[in-house]
Amino acid sequence: MKSLIIVFALALVALFAGLFKKRSLIQPLLILGLLGALGVTIADWFATTFAFTGMMAFDHFSLLFSGTAIVATILVVLLAGNAFKQANETLGDYYGLMLFSLTGALCLFSYEHLVMLFLGIEIMSIPLYVLVGSRKDNLLSNEAAFKYFLMGAFSTGVMLMGITLVYGATGHFDLTGIEQAVTKGGLPLFFNVGVLLILCALVFKVGGVPFHFWVPDVYHGSPTIITTFMATVVKIGAFGAFARLFLGALSTETTIWPDVLAIISGLTITIGNFGALFQKQFKRMMVWSSVSHAGYLMMGLLTTNPNNGNIALLWYLLAYATATICAFAIYMYWKSETKQTGFKVFAHIGRTHPLAGWALAISMLSLAGIPPLAGFFGKYFVFTQALSAYPVLVVVAVINSAISLAYYFKPIIAAWFNNYSVDETNQTAAGFTLDTNYKLVLIIGILVLVALSGLPGFALGLLR
Repeated sequence: MKSLIIVFALALVALFAGLFKKRSLIQPLLILGLLGALGVTIADWFATTFAFTGMMAFDHFSLLFSGTAIVATILVVLLAGNAFKQANETLGDYYGLMLFSLTGALCLFSYEHLVMLFLGIEIMSIPLYVLVGSRKDNLLSNEAAFKYFLMGAFSTGVMLMGITLVYGATGHFDLTGIEQAVTKGGLPLFFNVGVLLILCALVFKVGGVPFHFWVPDVYHGSPTIITTFMATVVKIGAFGAFARLFLGALSTETTIWPDVLAIISGLTITIGNFGALFQKQFKRMMVWSSVSHAGYLMMGLLTTNPNNGNIALLWYLLAYATATICAFAIYMYWKSETKQTGFKVFAHIGRTHPLAGWALAISMLSLAGIPPLAGFFGKYFVFTQALSAYPVLVVVAVINSAISLAYYFKPIIAAWFNNYSVDETNQTAAGFTLDTNYKLVLIIGILVLVALSGLPGFALGLLR
């Protein structure tokens, strides 16, 4: 609860910071505040608390997912200073909207009531409509915001209809009452319809097939820093909401949703994977890659042990978010310096900037699931959750993981083994100096990915 209040207060501070001249202090102030929110999240580990007459519960699940989202946000805010340098007058607005979205995500980790699920989704999503369309002079950004708003409004309607049907069948909005009704049995058919409608709405939020069609245009049209935030923090929030409901109150209701989710997972992995395979621009490749990773993450929900499913999801999300932020950090900085959009943007950086070159290689290999990196263990954990009930899905996932090597190696080859001349890439032979904040993000990212890959048993023991 304390971290939620701190993040909300920071969002207000960021919005009003535009009234003052010292705008350069906004970023360090927010980072310190987010570190404080992370600290109180850790401090609350030994005490489960409830708020708003039981509508929110701050338990271990909530604290672990909240900590992961806050860490990801800290890394994004570190990158945002350079990304927002052209928006001095509205700098506080950007930061404020990002933190309001994080506030919604924190609500999604803690809800014990379907009304709070709806509020969390909306608090997380509404600021994004503005952030996606923040480049007013860019047609792609305007189109992305319009599409995201329309599709988001549609998914909200679908979710509300599903919540209505679940309430009509069980007589409860709270997850405890719903779980008791499910355990008792004898629920009408429209209960399953309501569950499927909520499932569809959440699949839309995570960018799963067949509700993925907005993802390429919205992510590609958004400013890259906003794409980074959506692909990591927002995805963590959406999967936290997914897990809290489907691995909680509905974990014993296995009549229909696991089979539907397994089909969606397989299609999402395959379509996202092949979409990324044929991209010639790094950003669009990462966008389609995020679709496929949503499919892998859904496999963690297909478990017979909710606790293990939550652990698998958390591990995967932490590894995925860290690698994605590192990759986008390198892309953003080099794109701004070289004005390239394809894979040439990474040319020669392995030799001219070894830190960035190694960070890029480790990030790509982790996303591909190459052992012994953190991404490999993430995939292993989610695969094992689905193996007993859906072995065919696991085979499909393994094949797709092998195929993904074809596109994850493209930026590595460009960075370390390319044949581009210096003139072709619009870079000087000496290169340029990497910003301090970017160096810090890359160092943190490498340390997290290496630590997770080196100590999987130890980390799992801590999570349990």
